[in-house]
Amino acid sequence: MDDDDRALREQLRSADPARRIAPLPDTWLDHRMEQIMTEATTAHAVPARHTRSWWVPRVGIAAAVAAAAIAVPLTLAGSPTTEQFALPSGGGISMGSCLPVTPEGLRAQEQAFAARVIAVDGAVVTLEVTERFAGEVADRVEVPQVDALSSDFSSVPFEVGASYLVAAGDATIRGCGLSGTDSAELRALYDSAFGG
Repeated sequence: MDDDDRALREQLRSADPARRIAPLPDTWLDHRMEQIMTEATTAHAVPARHTRSWWVPRVGIAAAVAAAAIAVPLTLAGSPTTEQFALPSGGGISMGSCLPVTPEGLRAQEQAFAARVIAVDGAVVTLEVTERFAGEVADRVEVPQVDALSSDFSSVPFEVGASYLVAAGDATIRGCGLSGTDSAELRALYDSAFGG
């Protein structure tokens, strides 16, 4: 140890507020350590039992609230509301004659929503609305199935389980790319139009 180390140690000793107090006996330290360890073990054991007993009622209450949140609206509201839309009339318009889909064009529509096909019963498709962007839209929408052979290719056939973005007005689904499968490209246009 050199002189700098000794000087530093002396400076630290002189700053110690307990430097004049006699050291405690080893037996006292052993006894105090045993007390601390016993208290720590007991302190951890009590809250663990206490915490567990609190979680059981909390989980039960949370489950009851969640069940009520689902059951009460279904009971009070009854069955979901349903609205019927028509498909766009092609009138000989082909996809090549359609204007490009823009956020402005989407914002001009009376209704816009996202939906998932929950049933196709013959020529009737039932869509369950999952998001509403514009206008009042029922919980479910029924539309005729697109006939791929006779359509003007501005609409796509609906498939059970698939999700769609739909623009509508005058109870008619808009074609020409304003409505279609919920793809990343179309979703980006809807987000831009409706601030999603």
